[in-house]
Amino acid sequence: MKKKKRSIMRTIILLILLSAVTYTLYANLYNKDELNKVRVNDQAPNFTLPSIDGEKVNASGFEGKALLINFWGSWCGPCKNEMPAIEEAYNQYKDDGFEVLTINIRESEFAVKKFLESNNLSLPVVMDKEAEVYDAYAVRNLPASFFVTPEGKVNRIYQGEMTRKEIDKWVNEILPRESL
Repeated sequence: MKKKKRSIMRTIILLILLSAVTYTLYANLYNKDELNKVRVNDQAPNFTLPSIDGEKVNASGFEGKALLINFWGSWCGPCKNEMPAIEEAYNQYKDDGFEVLTINIRESEFAVKKFLESNNLSLPVVMDKEAEVYDAYAVRNLPASFFVTPEGKVNRIYQGEMTRKEIDKWVNEILPRESL
């Protein structure tokens, strides 16, 4: 009888300890992501990344312009589907103070150039080979898009494939006022 009670007590204590450890790990990991997460109205984190041609591109260089930051991968079907709409919007609004910066995650220049050529795209691309900017923006799914005002504030965050109609609407929300 004593052995059975001891066994039950050990099991209960073990379950309590296991629950406490699991909760602590979950709370710490989850809260870190939540604390570092970029939110609407936050200042967009600054970064410098190499372009596909090796030139350094600094996000602060787009100050005063509306900016779409789009995280993508060549293996991502929704990314591939939305790229033509992003390029069309870029070509339509670039003279109105709109810029696009597409950020490829963890791929080689060769793979990205091949993807752009085979899909007839000429969007500005920077390479985030270590996913540092991806992490700074707390992106978890691709594609992910951040619409940034000329003042550098995040106006809208969208994770998933965008339509041309959505892009037009959201670009018009952030265009510099003098171009409207």
